[in-house]
Amino acid sequence: MSEIDNVEEQYATDANLNARIELHRRFSTNPTWGRWLFEQELGGVPVEARILEIGCGPATTLWGANLERIDPTWQITLVDFSAGMVDSAREVLGDRAEYAVANAEALPFADESFDVVLANHMLYHVADRPAAFAEIRRVLVPGGLFHAATNGDGHMRELGALTDWWPPETHTREFGLESGPAQLEEFFVDIRVERFDDNLAVTEVEPVLAYLRSSWRWDGHDLAVERAGVEEGIARDGVFLIHKSQGLISARKP
Repeated sequence: MSEIDNVEEQYATDANLNARIELHRRFSTNPTWGRWLFEQELGGVPVEARILEIGCGPATTLWGANLERIDPTWQITLVDFSAGMVDSAREVLGDRAEYAVANAEALPFADESFDVVLANHMLYHVADRPAAFAEIRRVLVPGGLFHAATNGDGHMRELGALTDWWPPETHTREFGLESGPAQLEEFFVDIRVERFDDNLAVTEVEPVLAYLRSSWRWDGHDLAVERAGVEEGIARDGVFLIHKSQGLISARKP
């Protein structure tokens, strides 16, 4: 099974993603990520804007955390390659949005259909990113904005130190805060990076293990070594500290 096949299987429903979201929700030292992201991506968006989110997932972090801030005049479209994710997103936003099952490399929308396109924590999963960028540029109006949240170098490096089968840096190599901007230069202008200051101060072992089990790389073993590492950190320092590096890459269609 290829990595792409594994990703499709892993995100068939929102269960694995929710295990990761839960670790961040409970133990982030700066729990305002969803609010910050909404402000950066949509804070200045005018009335009646047409907004597309690609790879919307369960829609809890961006949309669910900001329901009262959503302008009722916005025309919101949420897409994901997983029908299960689209179903979860519909439970959050209901008739405030339209929904479609679609791949980032072949968007089923007309040219210049949207004023803003979002792609949060998903581009590192895309097999053909240049094709996705071309599609995003195509569906944006001239001057339209593109925002992509992602991770940076060293993100959650303590988890990588626990085990040699889950290296978190693979995502940042594919499309991270450091590696992403150069990939966008052929398609967009005014590319900029903004970082969000946050870490995880974890006081329980099981949420970390649940996070690790959510990875397609986990082979079903009992995680005894990983458990011991987390327990040691909590016993020594009171918390198992996990450093985070995340933020937003923004750009504009010329």
